[in-house]
Amino acid sequence: MIDENLFAGCYTGPEGTIGVGICVPGEMTCDAGTWGHTNDNTGLFTPGYCKGEITPQTEICDGVDNDCDGVTDYGNELEDTDILFIIDWSGSMSDEINAVMIALNQFAATYSDEDVLQWATILGPRDEPGFGYDDILELYHNMSGFTDFLAAMSALGGNMGGGSEMLLDAIYLAIQNISASLPIPIADLDWDHYSIAESVPHHDDFSIDWRGEADKIIIVFTDENPQAYLKTPEGQKLAMLDVMQAAQGTPQLKIYIFSTDENWEWDELAVLSGGKYYNLTNNPTEMYNSLMEILDEVCKGGGS
Repeated sequence: MIDENLFAGCYTGPEGTIGVGICVPGEMTCDAGTWGHTNDNTGLFTPGYCKGEITPQTEICDGVDNDCDGVTDYGNELEDTDILFIIDWSGSMSDEINAVMIALNQFAATYSDEDVLQWATILGPRDEPGFGYDDILELYHNMSGFTDFLAAMSALGGNMGGGSEMLLDAIYLAIQNISASLPIPIADLDWDHYSIAESVPHHDDFSIDWRGEADKIIIVFTDENPQAYLKTPEGQKLAMLDVMQAAQGTPQLKIYIFSTDENWEWDELAVLSGGKYYNLTNNPTEMYNSLMEILDEVCKGGGS
């Protein structure tokens, strides 16, 4: 028997990082006079491979010290932040929403559920409850911690459909209870019942549980141009300028838009609110990186 049962601790990260934050040592074993270990990816013995070690990673907003510098989440105390997803639930979005869900599950793998962050979801268009044929806007999940939010999102399934993407209405209704500058009172608006049934809940009672002092972030996912189906008795439909005015009158609000065409004015709404426009893609890695960029802004104090 040659070199049997020989094991040694190992660490290939920078000096001074071992045992700090997420960084931990690994293990090597000796095979025919060479230190290494079985590579997890290839299943083969690899010389110099330190199995199980964790070295410094890029710092992300997850409540731990990823880069092993002794500072968690950039050294800032995470501010209370409410994050609302507004999702185009039409059939053409299936690939993109699948990428978002994969990204959220990747995020969940490293994210520690904190009370300071709360999450909610609005979906539209959705099928009218019962046997109706019209589209509706639904407040699917009100503010909660990330674990409950992710469970609700995972329970959605694939029942996507509808062709009336009422996402301008969704943004307007989402901030109606916190905006100081609504150009059209909610009581003066009603759905265009030619193609839209009453929202769930009723548009007069469509209220997000925003926390008073929390920073507020809205993230919109859509492959369509801005559309609205709420209108006044005179037939005046809600417009992008109305939504912009309402957003400007909402303190501590940023809007981020994921879409497929910057020329649809979505980018203007995002920039106006201090947010950002992103390209909507069915690539889970790209979506994950973009979502983490938004959350990193929160950690760095960019949510205010």
